[in-house]
Amino acid sequence: MSQRSHHPKKELGQNFLIDTRIQQKIIEACELDREDVVVEIGPGQGVLTKLMTPRVKKLICVETDRDLIQPLRINLPSCVEIIHADFLKWDMSPLADGIKVIGNIPYYISTPIIEKLIEHKTKIATAFLTVQLEFGERLAARAGGKDYGSLSCFAQYSSDIKMLFKIKNTCFRPVPQVNSCFMRLMMRPWPQTPARDDEFLFKFIQTAFQQRRKTIVNALKGLVDREQLEDVLKILGIPLNARPENLTLSNYINLCNGIML
Repeated sequence: MSQRSHHPKKELGQNFLIDTRIQQKIIEACELDREDVVVEIGPGQGVLTKLMTPRVKKLICVETDRDLIQPLRINLPSCVEIIHADFLKWDMSPLADGIKVIGNIPYYISTPIIEKLIEHKTKIATAFLTVQLEFGERLAARAGGKDYGSLSCFAQYSSDIKMLFKIKNTCFRPVPQVNSCFMRLMMRPWPQTPARDDEFLFKFIQTAFQQRRKTIVNALKGLVDREQLEDVLKILGIPLNARPENLTLSNYINLCNGIML
């Protein structure tokens, strides 16, 4: 399919990667193996798909744009499974364990896609994603930085995250207003330090970062007993005047576990 035969749809967040050097760099970074089963989110015009096909055991492409389905089926080998579906609504449960997920994901649904991948983390070995640079920086951020927040903690609880390289906006058509980056998320079926209650942990973290300018004690006022919180902070050696961004994910897990004792 010609790269200019399909008009990108703004409502679907379509920005096609046209830089051949970056296309090849992405393929090499994914370290594909002949035994890999790969799910590609939004193959678009099938540029990366064609490069991946000879390198993997099976390739499943999930594309939401109806206008791209027939051209993909015509231009790709019959061994590539093309599924017309919204990835967020697509049922991943029948998939075997250990798959790789690859995709240039739309900026406006990046968070829901990350949430879905984490929901199915026992099936996914690694996810390789092209995302907005700012979003990628938030995913990979560590405690103490301005980009560190509840999204960082949520994603890092279930995966080891690394930004592999940045991608200039001019590598896409149409040219987006922001730069992108290529991320690797190695999924953890079980967290290194498990929380007693995941739901409480994430509510705890989200509440803290909603008032990140306050101390952790004041930010969590109303969610947990202040005296109990201060006692656990002292036991863990965390200053009472620490702010939400000063606490590592391990700090949050230990703090929640201590409160729930």
